[in-house]
Amino acid sequence: MSSSDHDGYGAFHQRARIAAMDEKTEGQLRVIRDVVAALRAADISAWLFGGWGLDARIGRITREHGDVEFWVERVHAERSKTLLVEAGAMVLPTQPPEEACEYTWDDVSFSTAYFDRQSDGSFSQPLGRFSDWLFPPGSFGEELVSLDGTPVLAMSVPG
Repeated sequence: MSSSDHDGYGAFHQRARIAAMDEKTEGQLRVIRDVVAALRAADISAWLFGGWGLDARIGRITREHGDVEFWVERVHAERSKTLLVEAGAMVLPTQPPEEACEYTWDDVSFSTAYFDRQSDGSFSQPLGRFSDWLFPPGSFGEELVSLDGTPVLAMSVPG
C-alpha cells in the first residue's frame, strides 16, 4: 500500500468515526451554544472544562464526550440556574447545590460547577466535597476560543 493509499485509508476511518459520533456530538455542541448564549445574554460567563474545554483550547473536536461541563462563578449560581431553566434546561437533583447543578436539555446532559475568586487572583471551590481544590491565577480568563465556529470561554490548561 502506498503512503497516499494509507493516508486515504486513515482519512476514511476518521470520517467514519466522526459520522458515528455525530448525533451525540451535535446535540452536545447545540447545548454548548445554547448555554453560552443564554448566560452571555445576561452577562454571565461560563467556562467549558473537561474534555470539551480541552477540545475548545485545541480548536477541534478530538473525540466523543460523555458530558458537557461548565464552571460558573458562584455569585451567579442561582441566577444562571434560573436563566438556563427559563431557556429550556431541566434541573436534575443529583448534585450538592453548593457544588454544582446537573441539567438535561433535549436529552443532552450538562452541568455547571461553581468557583469563588480569591483575593490573590486564584480561584477555589470552597464548599462541598472539593474544598481543597485551588486553581491558579488565569484559570478563568476572558480570552474566547473557537469550538466548531462558536466563540466560547474555556478553563486554562494550567487550571
